[in-house]
Amino acid sequence: MSSDRDRGKKEAEREALFLFIDAYARVTGQHLNVAKDGENPDFICCRPSGSAVGVELAQITLGPIESHWDKVLEGKMELEPFVAQELVLGLISRKEEARAKRYVLRVEQCILMLQLVDASLHSVQQALEGLCDEFTNHGFAEVWIADYSALDAYGNVELYGLYPPEYWGLHERQNRDAKPYG
Repeated sequence: MSSDRDRGKKEAEREALFLFIDAYARVTGQHLNVAKDGENPDFICCRPSGSAVGVELAQITLGPIESHWDKVLEGKMELEPFVAQELVLGLISRKEEARAKRYVLRVEQCILMLQLVDASLHSVQQALEGLCDEFTNHGFAEVWIADYSALDAYGNVELYGLYPPEYWGLHERQNRDAKPYG
């Protein structure tokens, strides 16, 4: 039996997934339908072709201790761009290990979606540019960063494609010129 905490975590992941799916459909023209949720990977979706694809979510964030002291000692409220870059590379590496050991047992292809909450894509974009070759040594079908930092203001997320190369770069939100908070 799962705890209230586990159910709450899965519900938060589901909400994050649906925001990603909406932005993903806008960028790629493909709508993913959720078939199952669980772990290893977090969700299994169906592509329009009917093929299954896993979706694994991970947050780009400092650990709670580092984050706390950055806020207290330095007044930082946002990740530094090159710290975010290191965190992205580390997450891809760790998630690739999990994909190779466990995810492939459930689904052949998997999308990795990295949630950016402590910085905006625009603030870390320069640190990501020019690193296209760094994001190819993994087995994920696709790797995306989704910017949740302005979710309250705009009600949707922006995507940055890391892999495959045809999706590389910033894909701005559909209402980027709209007034924040309505």
